[in-house]
Amino acid sequence: MKAEDLLQDILNDGRSGSSRIIKRTLDLLGLIKEGERKEAVKKIMNAHPSMAGISRILEMLDKKDIGEIKREFENMDDTTVENLLNLTENKSVVVISRSHTVERGLDVANKVYVLYSEPGGEGRDTEKYLHARGINSILIPDSCMGYAVRECDLVVVGADTILCDGFVNKVGTLPLALTAKHFGKGFYVASPSYKLAEDCLLKIPFEFVPAELVDSFVCERGLYSIEEVWNIFIGSLSSESSIKLKKQQYHSVFLSSNSNKV
Repeated sequence: MKAEDLLQDILNDGRSGSSRIIKRTLDLLGLIKEGERKEAVKKIMNAHPSMAGISRILEMLDKKDIGEIKREFENMDDTTVENLLNLTENKSVVVISRSHTVERGLDVANKVYVLYSEPGGEGRDTEKYLHARGINSILIPDSCMGYAVRECDLVVVGADTILCDGFVNKVGTLPLALTAKHFGKGFYVASPSYKLAEDCLLKIPFEFVPAELVDSFVCERGLYSIEEVWNIFIGSLSSESSIKLKKQQYHSVFLSSNSNKV
């Protein structure tokens, strides 16, 4: 595929998870001239503003070559998946939307309930992927999430951005988290650390889910609370006061973006 066609595909891709968008972005950068890369990344950021990993690529372009960035991201993806496999082995799991990290981490699950994830219905793509791999999976309407969560062992979702007080993912994730809390089922977010961000432009069809609804974040280093994730990867957020400051800054962005976009 030509670079121009690949760029347009990425800009118009409303179904893939952020890990897939990021992988394709890195593939694109390997096809174009060095002087064109930052502009291409900025276009993709504008098309997918809720995906923090894209801005992380922009930060790294001046420090590392594309091959090195790709290897780092792939290693983070792979080890996150390994940690998720340990969590889902022989378990019945509920998932929503499409996360390529989550998909790969379900190979050893006993059964997977896949929500349609409207609007968009990306759950259909997830269920098709799982079915092709021989994984016992069932596609169910979003309105039946209560039934699915009651029957499952745990809930696993991906994330487009991880903030200091929660995370951003496809709409429907918040009611799914609340349902898991109601039934006392574990709610886990699988995401490599390159999706950490201090703020995020939030617009439909994405929503914010507070950290208190999450049992653990699954990343390349293991399973951690959100405070532990930030303390491990972002040294400047080691104190409780700085975490509160970032919360305050984030909610200002959250409210202003909603007033403009919703």
